[in-house]
Amino acid sequence: MLTERMYVLPCGMPSVKHFCGLCSVWMLLSFLSAVKTESVVVNTTPAQTVLRGKTTTVNCDYDKTSEKDFFTAALSREQSLCSYIYQHKSWAKRPCKDNISFIWTPETEEISFELLNLHINDSGVYTCAVERVVPPPEKSLGVQTTFIRVIAQPVVSASCVMRSDGAPKMLCSSEGFYPAALEQVWIRDGERNTYPNSSLINREYLNSSDVRWNSSINTDGSYSLTSFVHLPPSPEEVMYHCWVNHSSLNQPITVNISSTECYETKEEQHTGSDFSGVICLIAGISFGVLTGVLLVSAVNYPSLSKCVSVSNWPFA
Repeated sequence: MLTERMYVLPCGMPSVKHFCGLCSVWMLLSFLSAVKTESVVVNTTPAQTVLRGKTTTVNCDYDKTSEKDFFTAALSREQSLCSYIYQHKSWAKRPCKDNISFIWTPETEEISFELLNLHINDSGVYTCAVERVVPPPEKSLGVQTTFIRVIAQPVVSASCVMRSDGAPKMLCSSEGFYPAALEQVWIRDGERNTYPNSSLINREYLNSSDVRWNSSINTDGSYSLTSFVHLPPSPEEVMYHCWVNHSSLNQPITVNISSTECYETKEEQHTGSDFSGVICLIAGISFGVLTGVLLVSAVNYPSLSKCVSVSNWPFA
């Protein structure tokens, strides 16, 4: 007769102690793997391009069929921006930025975050994560990422200014645009004065004998570009056009300015200065004549000296 025997090794023995420890670790790992075995799937949506100051929405795609009595929705970009908790059939707000609004549609259980008044430094990858807390175990219901790129349109203007030597010149300004690549071209009576391939990065190739350029970076991260066209000393009647194109524009911007305006501005400034000089001359002569009359009157008529005293004159 075959007799089966089962030997039970006591864990107190040194040779078996290590084996019991491995068993405990294996059981713990098995339990943890049973609690949460699913891998998190990250969905990526197409990138969004938004104008500065406008609003956009980040949608949160998640498993709506899963049982969930207590779950969270959070939006982040490198760090947490806004989060909400759903419990007792209502949403409770947690820390959230002022320019972010939470949108919940009860009928479809759709979740989204609205970003208001976007600025250039708001560009980046936004992540919306929805997690179930109750019933346990905790479970990721969905993670979705969206890249948002904020751009800014240039504000274009043209004006006449004077050089230090008094000669007129025309100024074209493109301010507050992003990204940096920009085309700014001067056109004189239909003829280009500068190369059309222009940007802040390659501006050294834009210079011609008639045009000077100046670029700068603003505190909000946007860029500005100005160019000057020097006019000849003798007046001429020529129409200039400042043509600007940028990726944020639906079509290029053209600002027109006549050289006649610049010469008229110069004449007005000279006329104004001459007129001021004439006024000062007349005032000086009048002051001198009045002073002489009062002094002669005081000498010839001593009785008036008490009434008209030099010390009582307002200019003494």
